[in-house]
Amino acid sequence: MSQKVVPSQATEAEQSSSERRNLRSKYRDLLSDASTRKNEYLAGNTDLLIEDLERANALYKNVSTTTEGVLDSYFLRMSADIGAQRAHQMRVDSAAFDSLDYIEKVRETLYGGSAGNTADEQQMLGVAPNWEAIGDMATRFGRQAPRFSCIYGPLMTEAKARKARARRQGDNDGRKNRSATQQEATGNIETMGESDVKRQENQTTKLVLKIHKIIAQVGPINLFELVINPSSFSQSVENIFYVSFLIRDGKAFIDDESGQPMIEACEPPQQEDYLSGLTKKQIIFSLDHATWRELVDVYNIRSSVIPQRQSTYDENGLSQISLQVPR
Repeated sequence: MSQKVVPSQATEAEQSSSERRNLRSKYRDLLSDASTRKNEYLAGNTDLLIEDLERANALYKNVSTTTEGVLDSYFLRMSADIGAQRAHQMRVDSAAFDSLDYIEKVRETLYGGSAGNTADEQQMLGVAPNWEAIGDMATRFGRQAPRFSCIYGPLMTEAKARKARARRQGDNDGRKNRSATQQEATGNIETMGESDVKRQENQTTKLVLKIHKIIAQVGPINLFELVINPSSFSQSVENIFYVSFLIRDGKAFIDDESGQPMIEACEPPQQEDYLSGLTKKQIIFSLDHATWRELVDVYNIRSSVIPQRQSTYDENGLSQISLQVPR
C-alpha cells in the first residue's frame, strides 16, 4: 500500500530558495549580455533589445522579493539609458522635407494659373499675390473659429475721470495704527523664524555627525537595516534624510555590487580623486508606509541601529520633527 508523502515546510522553503538563486543567476546573465550588446543596441539592432526586454518580462513574472527586484531595476535602468541615447542619436532626415520645393509650390499658388503665365512671369508683371488661395488651403487643416484674443484691446475707449475722495482724520489714524501693528507682528514672525531655523540646522548637524559615527562603528551594513526604524515610519524617513547628507558630502558611500545596498563610512574624496575619474552619483527613492512595513518584514528588522529619538509636540498636540540627538 503506497503512502502519500507530504513535503515538509523546510523542504518547500529550500525549494523556494533554490528557485530564487536560479532566478538571480538568470538576471545576472541577462545583465551581462545586455552590457556586452550595448554597442549593438546603439548601432540600431533593435531586435536584440526587444529580445532582452522579453527575457526580462518573463523573469519578472517570478520575482517575489526585493533582491530580485533590484536586479530587474538595474536592467530597466540600463534599457532606459540605451533608449535615451538612441533618441539622442536620432536626426531629422534632410531629404524628408525640401524647403525650396515648398517655397516654389507656394509661389505657384500665389501667382500661377493666370493667362498661362508662370509664377515668375506673374511676379515680374507686378501681379498682386493671391493670398486668399493660401487662406483657403489653410482652412482645410484648421477649422477652429478665431478667438477674440487677437484683438489687443477694445475698439473704443473713454478715459474716466477719477474722483478725488476727501480723507478724514479718523481714517488716517486708524490706517497708521493698523500699519504699526502689522509691522510689529511681521517683526516677531521673522525673529521667531530665524531662531527656529538656526536651532534646527544645529540639531541636524549634530544628528548627521552622530549617524556618521554609528556607520563608522558598525562597519559595512545594509542601508535598509541602518535607516529603517521598525517602531516609527516618520523616524525612518528622517534617518534617510540625515544619511543623504553623508552621501552628498562623500563621507559615506553605497556599494550595490552584491545585489544589496551596503553603506560604509569613508573619507571625503579630494580634488585629485575626481581628476582620476571618480564620479559622484546620487539616487532618489520614495518610501511610503506600505514599503516601510514590507522592508521591516523582509529584512526581519526588530530594532533600530540608529537609536530611537523622542518626538516632540507643539502646543496644538501636532508631532514635530524629532531633533533630539541619539545617544
